[in-house]
Amino acid sequence: MATTVFVAPVILWTFLFTTASGVRVSNKTYVEINGVSACFRRFNATHQIGCNSKASGNVGVVYYVESTDDIDYIVNTANQAPYAILMGPKLFTLTNVQNLWNSGKINGMMVIHLDTTPIPDAFSPDTTCPNDQYGLYHGNSNYSNCRQGEWNFNGNSMMFQDYAFPIFVMKDKSEVNYLIHDCFEKFNKPLTKGHPRDYPLCAVELKDSMSGSKDSVTCIRRNNMQVNLNPETYCDPLGDNNIVAPLKAVPSTKDYPANSVIVAAARMDTFSMFENEYPGADSHVTGIVALLAVAEAIGKVKERIIQQNNSKDILFTFLQGEAFDYIGSSRIVYDMENKKFPQEPVSGETHVHPINLEHISHFVEVNQLGLRDKGKLWIHTDPISVDSSRTISDEINEMIKNITDIAGQVDLDLGETAATKPLPPSSVQRFLKKRQFPAIVITDHENEFTNKYYNSRFDRAVTIQADTSDYDIPTEQAKQLTKVATTVARSLFLLATGENATDIEADVTKVHHMLYCFLVNKSCDLFQEIIEEENLNTLLESSTPYPFYVGVTATDNHVTSLTKRLLSLYTGDRQEKVIKKDCNVPEKYKVYEYTWMEGQKQPDSEKRNGFCMRSTVKLTTAKSPAFDLTGLFPDL
Repeated sequence: MATTVFVAPVILWTFLFTTASGVRVSNKTYVEINGVSACFRRFNATHQIGCNSKASGNVGVVYYVESTDDIDYIVNTANQAPYAILMGPKLFTLTNVQNLWNSGKINGMMVIHLDTTPIPDAFSPDTTCPNDQYGLYHGNSNYSNCRQGEWNFNGNSMMFQDYAFPIFVMKDKSEVNYLIHDCFEKFNKPLTKGHPRDYPLCAVELKDSMSGSKDSVTCIRRNNMQVNLNPETYCDPLGDNNIVAPLKAVPSTKDYPANSVIVAAARMDTFSMFENEYPGADSHVTGIVALLAVAEAIGKVKERIIQQNNSKDILFTFLQGEAFDYIGSSRIVYDMENKKFPQEPVSGETHVHPINLEHISHFVEVNQLGLRDKGKLWIHTDPISVDSSRTISDEINEMIKNITDIAGQVDLDLGETAATKPLPPSSVQRFLKKRQFPAIVITDHENEFTNKYYNSRFDRAVTIQADTSDYDIPTEQAKQLTKVATTVARSLFLLATGENATDIEADVTKVHHMLYCFLVNKSCDLFQEIIEEENLNTLLESSTPYPFYVGVTATDNHVTSLTKRLLSLYTGDRQEKVIKKDCNVPEKYKVYEYTWMEGQKQPDSEKRNGFCMRSTVKLTTAKSPAFDLTGLFPDL
């Protein structure tokens, strides 16, 4: 499997203006622009995608494009190239970008991205069939390439083009106004239609230079060829950590039967074309919040599962890098096959019992959940698994009947897709490529995505009606996701024990708080209570939510850390009378992990009631296994 690689960029977040045709006359002729985010370069095994500027930057005369007529003017008439195009998001389409670039007159682009700017009715820079090349159906004559219907109908594949020029989004209103009024209209806008202005002109310098090129294989080889003491890093693998938590703390010294683990999974990441513009409200945040709420509901009754001798275990799984070729799920499958999941055994230490593919009995995945098709959610299954085994078919039918019945108890409308329809893009596909078992995926769409902004900068809280400023009053979205979480929690309990449990309830307040913290304000009370003291000030620096991009393996991901802490809080055990310095893992018994949380503020004090949580929550590597195999990027 080819693995996408992020280039280590040298990006100067500045624009430079001059009234002398882009040539520096004096420092006074330059204005620095800071409110921007860049499109940057990435690689996979065969090619490069994204944007790049010359090392010295790209200079272009600013032209504010307001209509397709302006694009036609640039392409056919304008004679003061090279240009740096400024445009609104509605005109930023693959066709318009290609037409402008093919004209040979373009040196860069700037796309307006303000809260008040009208956005397109639909925009997804992903493909119409996301991750198809790495999923279960690749090469299948019946299902590959979305033969049964395109899931992401609005996908335009802009993310996967190779642009030989820089593209930025402009996020500051005053800077956008400066570009339009004090630069373009004052110096560059034709005084009469079709007649270019004379010099002096206003130009910008767009600098987004990156040192990598061609493909992942070449870039990694350049890294490895260096022998000096201070080598330059050309690129790093995309990746981070998965989060896993088996409900039962079964040590490696005990037996662990086959078909005894139910996997409950959600993906943690998204992407867009531009740095730090990764809201992912429906793409994955609804799934993260729902599964955390499931874990919280199950955590309150976990002893009823753990103490039952014949009950199945529940493995809560949050997967990173899924937007890029299923990085996280591919890695877990690889580690399971090599008997080192959730951690590699160490002689003399007792760990959580290794979990392999043969241990999986059922798989339940929650996907996009926020924009319900025909007012309901939908259950998807894999037709290949259904056709392969009568036993699997019967068990899937039983899963569907049970979860549908339970949904009725909480007034959740849950539909079933046609048995002949393949799974939508989902993490379970990587597992089913290696072993078939009963699996369902719960989403908000029956056929094509209801999310018209899949994996884009427009997939925001407002698009799923979760953009509230009130931390204490649950939104309608929070209420609906609570129904989903209650349904899934009761269904998992039934799968694990064979018993119905109508007393299991997800907490709507916690669901609302998580949506608010992930999508609206990261310095919320919930995140303050679970974070460690040394990172509290960083959390409080701004309210801007953390981005949901997987990042590179050399960096720590804030979202992963916070999700891990929430899962520890919801499934773990609070350790009474344990102070911070004693909240740690015993030397050789590493079944559990210990996490110190700052807790709530004490009344009339800045001090917090900190506490220690013991849980089975662990981080596992979410880096493509291709980097660990002999020969870079073999076909997995």
